[in-house]
Amino acid sequence: MNEVKHKQFIIIPRNPKMSAGKIASLVAHTTFMALENQKTFDEKGIKAPGNEEYLFSNGVVINEWKTSGQCVIVLECPSQLELHGMKAYCEQWNIPHHMYVDEGFTEIPTGTATAFATGVLTEEQFIYFSQFKLFKKRWWQL
Repeated sequence: MNEVKHKQFIIIPRNPKMSAGKIASLVAHTTFMALENQKTFDEKGIKAPGNEEYLFSNGVVINEWKTSGQCVIVLECPSQLELHGMKAYCEQWNIPHHMYVDEGFTEIPTGTATAFATGVLTEEQFIYFSQFKLFKKRWWQL
């Protein structure tokens, strides 16, 4: 098996409790928004406001990710607190990301952090996320 060199991580908290449909929706929204945010990073990880082109490693990382199967790993964390910690970590290290804060239209109160996603990361950037477990709940266990 080939080693995957580029990954995107999505992290879902165990609390608050959410339905399978809600989690699926959050994964989709958060994945998309993190990739959109990645467009504003240049090769050094510095945001470049107003530029609509892929700047992160001149698009090389995203293109290699696309051609190698678009590896997306869904992880879980205990609570919203860890989501806020991930956001701070990514901001400190200039890692593209998005934290989804719920708008309160369905089952979660407005302002609740319900998902976190990174942009496409290289091997050097994976290490922080190795502390989290894979999200393995079945829909009937939620």
